[in-house]
Amino acid sequence: MERLQLAESSLEHTYNTISELTSYLKGVEKELSETREDTRKSEIVSELRSKEYNLLFHGLPLESPEETLEQSEHVIRSFLTNPLRYSEADFAKISFANVHRLPKHKSALQLSNSTSSQAPATVVKFVKIIDKNMVFKLAPRARQFRKNITKHLPRFMQEQSKTLLKKASKHFTSGKRIRWKLEGGDYCFYVNGERVFPD
Repeated sequence: MERLQLAESSLEHTYNTISELTSYLKGVEKELSETREDTRKSEIVSELRSKEYNLLFHGLPLESPEETLEQSEHVIRSFLTNPLRYSEADFAKISFANVHRLPKHKSALQLSNSTSSQAPATVVKFVKIIDKNMVFKLAPRARQFRKNITKHLPRFMQEQSKTLLKKASKHFTSGKRIRWKLEGGDYCFYVNGERVFPD
């Protein structure tokens, strides 16, 4: 009888120890998950800040198959002054820190034959944020020429924006106003004060 009681006591102690360890491990897993999420958001926000002065120009044809940095800048300046009609006097005051095409597989570049639909987007880094904001206002006019000017978001947010655009189009067609916002490490929009995140 005494041996049975000792065995039961030992089993109960083992069960309690396992329960405590299970609870502890769940807590550790939760902390690790939160740490990973905080790290991910911190990295995204850091990348976002590094691209704060950038704009992406989509749909502009290559000046040559092996376009140089100077040619890329010439393409941008030509596009902004004609057809977008940005004042040449004002544009002369704008300084670019850097202008280059986004990398693309060589095979895709060969297939493009310098067509605007296949040419990689051009990254423009502005020296002054005020200049970037002024040029960004030309985005609606650029769409009239089947070109696009967008903010240079981290890849993760670019994927989020694609998902959100599908959701946003439903609200657009019903005449609702949408306000886009970057919150923490996520891209979202608001409709009538309600926040919409990507799936």
